[in-house]
Amino acid sequence: MIYLDNAATTKPNQAVLDSFLKVSEKAYYNANSPHQMGLQSEKILLQAKSRVKEMLNLNKNADIIFTSGATESNNIALKGIALRKKQFANVIITSVLEHPSVLEVMRYLETQGFILKYVNVTPNGQIDINHLEQLMTDNVGLVTCMYVNNVMGQIQPIKEIGSLLKQYPKAHFHVDGVQALGKIPMQLENVNSVSFSGHKFNGLKGQGILIIDNKEKIEPTVFGGGQEYGIRSGTVNLAMNVSLVKAMEIAIQNLNELNHRLSRYNKVIRESLSQYKGVYINSPENSAPHILNIAFPGVKGEVLVNAFSKLDIMVSTTSACSSKREKLNEVLLAMDIEDNRIEGSVRLSMGETTTEKDIEQFKDKFKLIYAQIKELLK
Repeated sequence: MIYLDNAATTKPNQAVLDSFLKVSEKAYYNANSPHQMGLQSEKILLQAKSRVKEMLNLNKNADIIFTSGATESNNIALKGIALRKKQFANVIITSVLEHPSVLEVMRYLETQGFILKYVNVTPNGQIDINHLEQLMTDNVGLVTCMYVNNVMGQIQPIKEIGSLLKQYPKAHFHVDGVQALGKIPMQLENVNSVSFSGHKFNGLKGQGILIIDNKEKIEPTVFGGGQEYGIRSGTVNLAMNVSLVKAMEIAIQNLNELNHRLSRYNKVIRESLSQYKGVYINSPENSAPHILNIAFPGVKGEVLVNAFSKLDIMVSTTSACSSKREKLNEVLLAMDIEDNRIEGSVRLSMGETTTEKDIEQFKDKFKLIYAQIKELLK
């Protein structure tokens, strides 16, 4: 089996599994309990948070909130920040490039009296900085942008956006960093909050993290026992949190090697596909190396996924969170890609477990798939 759907989820690293099991067995105590073992568990939790700040070169005053995944992290951040600013800065800026866990929150906030504005997207699928600058006023309280697009792989100009927003002290800059960590070097200077999900970098499902420069900026939306600064109440899952930090540690340590290797694989696939008439590559050349969106105009994406699956190649149509929806993908529409190319697009996504043998086998099997569908291509 050739697994090329790593943008949807990745295989857990053995060291992460070992870490989860060890903490579950040895430190299963409630980190909020006042007894000796509870205090010891709390110490482990605080050490894990300190390690995150160290690995990402964060300000020591940054606040770390562990969650169940980036969907929860995005919801906590976007709702909580917006609510804090509603009375004096009720304009929110986003784009159609965002993941559903951001866009659906944006649409909800719009029903709650916030003014939602969409920044334009350039033909190569990046935020239009000039248009963003035109949209910025002192009434903007929140700007959100993903670091790497999960459908096409474009790397967004996070550094430039952060520099622009420095001129607007009311504007909070939130970044969905899910597809970036461990895949590309990240620059988080001038970013106010960022979210990650463990299962995207060989951690476990149900692991998430929200990092914010100041927890006081968030209005709590979940109430309970006051854990995680009262922002994310509920008994702390110490084993999940510690093993998430282990996954981050491995991903960051292996970043350069993985980036180099996946860039090589990406180039090999691009060169191979260029030989097939009627097959197009939607992802721009300077995208993140692990994601490659390709199009077969005239063939439905679902048909293509089935054709690949029959040859034991696992790919997806757009993203696992939206692949079952019938409407055309908003990211590709924003780039003015023709409808038939959007309908016939699939996403290949590589990861830490992808090998050179996988890529060579993909090239061989692609010949068989192309033979089946070439008469349908437009």
